Amino acid sequence: MVKNKDFSLPHLELFYKLIQYGSFTNTAKVLGVSKAAVSHSIKTLENQLKVTLINRTTRAISLTHEGKLLYRHCVELHDKVENIKETIKSFHKKPSGTLRISCNPFFANHLLPILNIYTKKFPSVNIQVDIEERLPSLKDETVDIVFGVNWQPPEDIVARKIATTRYVLCASPKYIKENGKPQKIEDIFSYDYIPHKERTSPIVALKQKVNFDKTVSNLSSNNIDFIKKCVLQSLGIAQFHEYIVKEDIENGNLVELLPEAFTSEEKIYMYYQKEKFVQPKIKEFVTIALANFKEFDSTLGSISK
Repeated sequence: MVKNKDFSLPHLELFYKLIQYGSFTNTAKVLGVSKAAVSHSIKTLENQLKVTLINRTTRAISLTHEGKLLYRHCVELHDKVENIKETIKSFHKKPSGTLRISCNPFFANHLLPILNIYTKKFPSVNIQVDIEERLPSLKDETVDIVFGVNWQPPEDIVARKIATTRYVLCASPKYIKENGKPQKIEDIFSYDYIPHKERTSPIVALKQKVNFDKTVSNLSSNNIDFIKKCVLQSLGIAQFHEYIVKEDIENGNLVELLPEAFTSEEKIYMYYQKEKFVQPKIKEFVTIALANFKEFDSTLGSISK
């Protein structure tokens, strides 16, 4: 029970029930108290709020303007409390509802074995996978789990490492034949570099800070799949996570450039809200993901069956 000298929640709760039950007599009967006790509680609440809540000129319950306003807030508060109760109860139940996951289009392919295991084990859970390049906010948007690289989350976000990758700079053999290779990273914007618009810097994960003389590109995009297609069509040079282009490099469709300029490892994390009691649908997905994403090489090529 929460009380202070200015406000008392039990009186507020009784006010809400009085309106629900329609009269002092009915309220007293349902609650098993005297009619005088109900009346005293309402008067106490009015004194605390310094307003009249109920007109007492008629036998029926009639609310003043202030009473109607307070009752609307009581209804909202009651609904929130009921939602909290249902949420708390759900912690002791099997996963249910909709699990919302966000990741980039290429990483989504590596989630398929995990989703297959999860959906077979928990068929009642609906799964929504949002494919997007940016990292959405776990607070402001309706998303439960986010996959991303080296994001520094706030303290109320859990970050679980699931894999490693690295950034690679690539061009097609045809582009290199026609335009040559950059000899150092500072030269990159003398070529047709295609940056990703969502990144904080046109080139990331460099071992050393570089000041580029030119950082303007004729072509850019916020979609890594489109950028990859541009590079395969010999439109320029771009930077990717290795797992996106490894097969094309091995097949000779792309050539890696200046590997010595970049850091050797980038961590891939699974992010979700830090809560004392994690919702079952999230908890079970995290457990399955961690158990089935083994120690990856940088291509994300090893997923247990």
